[in-house]
Amino acid sequence: MKAFMYNMPVMVYFGENSVDQYLAMELGKYGENIMLAYGKGSIKKNGIYDQVMRILTACGKTVYELSDIPANPTYEKVQEGIRLYKEKKIDLILAVGGGSVVDCAKIITAGTEIEEDLWTSQMVEHKIAEKMGNFAVILTLSGAGAEMDCLGACTNTELQEKRTFIGTYSKFAILDPTYVMNVSLSAFMPGVFDSLTHCMETYFGQGDNVSDRMNEGLMKDIIFNMRELCKGNDTLEVRSNLMWDSSLVQTFLFNVGKPGDFQAHQIENMLGAYSHGVHGKQLAVILPRYYRYVYEKAPRRFALFSQNVFDIREGGTDVEIADLGLKALEKLVMEANLPTTFRETGYMLLDEVAKEVSIKCGICDQNQYPLTRDDIYQLLLQCR
Repeated sequence: MKAFMYNMPVMVYFGENSVDQYLAMELGKYGENIMLAYGKGSIKKNGIYDQVMRILTACGKTVYELSDIPANPTYEKVQEGIRLYKEKKIDLILAVGGGSVVDCAKIITAGTEIEEDLWTSQMVEHKIAEKMGNFAVILTLSGAGAEMDCLGACTNTELQEKRTFIGTYSKFAILDPTYVMNVSLSAFMPGVFDSLTHCMETYFGQGDNVSDRMNEGLMKDIIFNMRELCKGNDTLEVRSNLMWDSSLVQTFLFNVGKPGDFQAHQIENMLGAYSHGVHGKQLAVILPRYYRYVYEKAPRRFALFSQNVFDIREGGTDVEIADLGLKALEKLVMEANLPTTFRETGYMLLDEVAKEVSIKCGICDQNQYPLTRDDIYQLLLQCR
């Protein structure tokens, strides 16, 4: 087991009516100026915006809005948020939304206390600001687990690159599972699969330790509840479980002492700079094919996954057992009505884009079988 340090500073309030119960109390710890960050306006349609504004007003806060954050946040939007934070002397960003809104707010905090360009500072000079702004989360769509970590991804449309920044941790996160009950399955399920991919990509990193045993249990719970949704058992209990599953993934408890294999995420993130596709849907296309590409290089690991996560009990060689587990994963993707090709997402991947993604994306060296640039190119072509 590798050496590690572990700290999880996020205060979580989970449960029905938790916004009414806890938001005012937490707001009392911060100054007057609040930046309300949200997406394309769904919170105005479902009443969450009015609920939050009522509490902000009652607490005497001055609210400045950063709206229209896209599903794949752009660096331009981050820059807009940084300017607003500095100009209005913001005391706290309140991110009301899903992973994209949370990521955008998180990245904004990384640039609030520096004068230089944030992209240059982190992506080119590899400098992380010692002091950052404050943000908190009211989660309206779960899956990414972004409310629990300090990492956020955004796309620089000028450079056609999607990169991950280091921001700060949320001061608090409010998770009311009733907020996700009205989210359609077509919008909810990609986030659920994203949660599962985070688990799998940690699991298939090098090494075997106690983190893996806990991770297996979490994966089994995600899969069980995914299947409940597929069967039509769409209850508050099922969605509550999946909401908390996604948060647990990003506590990084399952990563301690365990390097992960996030090659599929590296590929998808860079592809997202071109396709602007739904993160969980593109992962549903890429990740099963990636595992098909590499599983024979580490059959024992994939056989354990088959046996301990998908409860495969058939005998055979490790390769044969691993194959059955991957078939179970592929079947789960189809049962969840997730895409299996880019074409099914509505995106036509061009050869030249596949080549650029293969050249630009990060290469993971902590996986069972490190890919070459040509491997990544061929893999993407298989996903079309």
